[in-house]
Order: sequence, then structure tokens, then C-alpha cells
Amino acid sequence: MSAARCYTVMPGPKPLPILGNSWRFALGWKPWKTKTLDITLWFLRALAGSGGAAKVAKLFGHPDLVFPFCADETARIYRREDSMPHRAVAPCLRHYKQELRKEFFGAEPGLIGVHGEPWSRFRSKVSKALIAPEAARAAVPELEYVTDDFVDRIERILNADRELPKDFLTELYKWALESVGAWALGTRLGCLTNDTEAKVIIKCIHGFFHSVPELELSAPLWRLYSTPAYKTYVDALDTFRSVCLKRLTDKGVCAQIANSSGKKVATILALDLLLVGVDTTAAAAASTMYLLANTERAQKCLQSELDAKLPTGRRMTSKDLDQLPYLKACIKEALRIKPVILGNGRCIQSDTVISGYEVPKGSHVVFPHYILSNEERYFPSPQEYVPERWLRDEMSGEHQCPKEMGIHPFASLPFGFGRRMCIGKRFAEVELQLLLAKIFHRYNVSWRYGELTYSVTPTYVPNEPLQFTMNARNNQ
Repeated sequence: MSAARCYTVMPGPKPLPILGNSWRFALGWKPWKTKTLDITLWFLRALAGSGGAAKVAKLFGHPDLVFPFCADETARIYRREDSMPHRAVAPCLRHYKQELRKEFFGAEPGLIGVHGEPWSRFRSKVSKALIAPEAARAAVPELEYVTDDFVDRIERILNADRELPKDFLTELYKWALESVGAWALGTRLGCLTNDTEAKVIIKCIHGFFHSVPELELSAPLWRLYSTPAYKTYVDALDTFRSVCLKRLTDKGVCAQIANSSGKKVATILALDLLLVGVDTTAAAAASTMYLLANTERAQKCLQSELDAKLPTGRRMTSKDLDQLPYLKACIKEALRIKPVILGNGRCIQSDTVISGYEVPKGSHVVFPHYILSNEERYFPSPQEYVPERWLRDEMSGEHQCPKEMGIHPFASLPFGFGRRMCIGKRFAEVELQLLLAKIFHRYNVSWRYGELTYSVTPTYVPNEPLQFTMNARNNQ
């Protein structure tokens, strides 16, 4: 600490008196637009310099944000955290759970938007059913039924040119929601048959995610009166809660938790899983399809693996998925280039040194995984989609990642790290593996338009319509 530089000299935008830095996001001038936070991160990366850090101080209702642009520093901070890692609490979600709907949540705050002892206590009640590898493995048959229904739906919604409709991202949301319902709630929600309630749920999910950046980063006017974004946010959460209460069955992961810890705990977990398991998985599927559609070599390698390894005449099992390393590498590489969440964060509980600067207790450290996973120093030719870089024993030629360099384990963390890693990670991976295996085994997927651009909602999602061309393969 004695050799560290003063926190005040850490690079970052200069806050104004009283207004701080919140005015930047309120006005939305480049590079401070909440929907283009990827551009904001690159701007801060330039301010930080090689291996350094940058900060955004004085945000209304938030601790200072510190961004370490270094995988080694990320590893050091993650590895020194205690058994109850602290994330910065989302004020609007905390308000909903602990004030507005306190009579329902009470002492069971869930996993999202809380930390410390309440989070640890709730996690201990639900983690065994979610984290154990056999839990996701057991869900493969039910998830395959959902996937088959969705791939059949793809064939029905193609136009005369074999092109998917402009709203295909919404179709992916339906698939993701149906999948979460199948493994978490043990029920089919009807999303793939245009069920009215499913449409309401999807609309609420969009409303929830689109309102979060405005509520969390702009001036917190919702504390003074019910803004339109705040009303959308609350209505969405109330709808999710109602659905989870009504659709909880005696099957699925949440049923196990209901038996061991009560229906209320199971319902709150289901609510959190809906909030984090639909937009994220759909966005990951969209990006992987797009990158494979634009990389013919990778798509053919994947299809060769699928032709050789997918079973015929029977349902798939988790052991079948274990035989698809190239498929898994395709997903990892897509999440490297286009992670569904641009970064993860921790609220530090003591004064510390980060990238050579003193950082005071209470600051929120944001690990900008999107930047690190797209930097040349960690991934040669980072703009190229090269699944082979994740297959160390099979790398060759121009796609080889130097063995003495390898891949830094903290340079790409799409699911986070440690005890606060995404608790539904294994289920999300199974969903993606099944969907992409079925699609690319059945179709040659191509893209006939320009580069796909992205916005932060706060999930990192495509802007343009996902009008993939789906031509049936000869063997299908």
C-alpha cells in the first residue's frame, strides 16, 4: 500500500460538482450511452493504458467503479475474495425485494441483487440441486424434447427463400424460456405454441432488461416518483413471481428445493432463474449461429463432428454431448468474442491496491471480460472466430495458439468465477449444446447481410434481424 499511487490520480472521466459523472449517462453522448457500454469500455481501456486501470467516480446512488484491464489483476482479486463475495447491490432490485414486496420475500432475498450472509444462506439451500454435474445431465432428455420442437418450428417459419423471419431473436427467447421451464419448473410453458401467457412473460423479460440500464446508471428519478421504466420493471417482476407460483410442479429442479426448503424458496429461485436464464442463453445462441454462419471452415468442422458422433435411432444423453468437443469449443469461442454480459463485478470489503493504485473500501471493481477476451495479448487475431484455439491437442497451422502462451484462465470468463459464478451455468451449456447440435446437423446456415451490430440491454444482444438462411443438408 505504501508504494501505491493515490486513488485520485487513477485515470477516468472527471466528475462535475454535485452532478458527478451520472450526467454523462443521462445525456447519452458518446461514449456514455447505456446501450453501447462496449464502446464505453474501450474508451476506458484507452485511458487506462497497458495493464492499467480506470475509474468512473461519483455516480448517483452507486459506489465508484474501478476497471482493471489486466487478466493477472483479475485473477489476483478473484482469488483473494472470502467465502461470501460481495457484488454491488442493484438498488432497484433491492428496493423491489426488500421494500416494495417485503411481505413476500421477507428473509429469503434470493441470489440476484444480494450479498453477504443472506445470499450465502439462500445459496446453501439451492446450490446442491443446481451445481452438481448430474443435475444438468439428468435434464438432457427433457431439454432435447424442447429442442426438437424448436427445430421443427424453425422449418415451419422459414419463408420461400429458406430465410428465418426478422423476429427470430424473439423465437430464441421462446426456446430459452421453454427450456428454463422444462428443467427448473418441470413443466412446458407453451412458448413454442404461441401460448398467450408465454407471450406476456417474454414481453416482461424484454421490459425488465431494457429498463435496468436506465434505472441503474441514469439519475435515480424512480426514487422520487414512478417513472415509466420503473413501472415496467415492477410489472415485469410481479408477472414473473405470479408465473413461478402458478407453474411450480412436483418435477424439475425447483421441486427438489420445494421439498427440502419450502415452496417459497423454490419460487424465489425460479424467479431469479427466469431473470438471468432467458435473454442470456438466447443471445449466446444467436451469436454462435452468426459466427458459424460467417465461418464456413468452422461450420464444416462442426458438421463433420456431428455426423460422426450424433446418435441415430435413439434419444441423446449427456454422454453423447461429452463426445462433441468441437461443438463446445464453438460455444466458448462465441462467448469469447461476444460475451452475453460485458463484465462481472465485486464490491471490495477493505482498502486494497489494484493495478498499482490505492482503491478504497466499498468501491465496485468491474472485471471487463469483454475487453480482455478481445485483446491481441490474450488471444492472437482476436477478431477471428477460431474454435480450435480451445482444443489444445488439435491445434495446427495458422490457427495455432502458441503453447508457451496458452489461454489465460481469467481472460475469458463468460459465466464469472468462484462462488458467485452463474449458478445455472451447466444447464445453459446443455441447452446451447443441444440446440446448436440439432440445427447444424440438419442445416447449412448462411448469412447474407452485413456485419451484425450489438447493443447492451444489459445483455449484449444483436441489433439487426437474425435472418439466417437455413438450407437442409443432403443427409437430412
